[in-house]
Amino acid sequence: MEQVKMRQTPYVIGITLNLIFVLTELVFAKLAHSTALFADAFHNLSDVLALVIAWLAVVAFGLKATRKHTYGWHNVSILASVFNSILLLFAVVTIFYEGIRDLIVVPTIHTNGIMITIVAAVGIGINFFTAMLFRASGAPDEHGHHHGQDLNAKTAYIHLLSDAGVSVGVILAGILIQLTGIHMIDAIVSMIIGVIILVTSWPVMTSTFTMAINGVPKTINETAILSYLKQYPGVEKLHDLHIWPLSTTETALTVHLSVSPDVDTQVLLEDMSQTLRQKYEIHHVTIQIERHAMNQPCNLI
Repeated sequence: MEQVKMRQTPYVIGITLNLIFVLTELVFAKLAHSTALFADAFHNLSDVLALVIAWLAVVAFGLKATRKHTYGWHNVSILASVFNSILLLFAVVTIFYEGIRDLIVVPTIHTNGIMITIVAAVGIGINFFTAMLFRASGAPDEHGHHHGQDLNAKTAYIHLLSDAGVSVGVILAGILIQLTGIHMIDAIVSMIIGVIILVTSWPVMTSTFTMAINGVPKTINETAILSYLKQYPGVEKLHDLHIWPLSTTETALTVHLSVSPDVDTQVLLEDMSQTLRQKYEIHHVTIQIERHAMNQPCNLI
């Protein structure tokens, strides 16, 4: 339990710092009359949401299963990811609407380039500091294993560092606006950030939709698993192979196998379960052994 709390520390600090900064950036975006700063705030909000999802994965691993929730609360991370995707799509639409409007109708109030530069610079500092927290949190657990939450920490680290590059773009926009007085730069930069948010988030959005409807996670090679099961010595036939996500980091598998009479089923179960976990990244394996092939129609895969 103590190790779970320690793994949560970078998330709590990162979420708190970035959320405060997002709210502050939205206020200064209004004061500076900057669509680019507004877009950067939503981009940083995507950081917060990503951190919340990763944090939920850590928390879910620390919650015990109950009689009503036999798999625990691990799929909360999927629900959070769905909410994240919807909010990001709303943010992109809003950014493009504001940017196009500012290009068509030139604002009467000029954009404050100095304020944009200062606020974006603070954002770089917060992103870098938070990234360093996650870099230091990738240690294995007491068994020497690296679970999904540690992978989430690594992903958050990379994401935060890459976002600092977007803030650099906002700083350059602020400097150019201040030097040239060309205020449409603000609208152009905001829409570029909108494109960046959409491009970088789209794979996560599609993966989230797949997991939300119990599709096979993109990290799992279902074709290779089916081939492995079919070609396993002693397996004559299989049916009802199902692979689905329990969370954003865990996958479950169930399958019915018809085996020949001379097969040692216990050896088969132990070897097959271990291979599915270690080689194919299936965390929960359930295999039903049948001595005779089933004739009723069933789902194959």
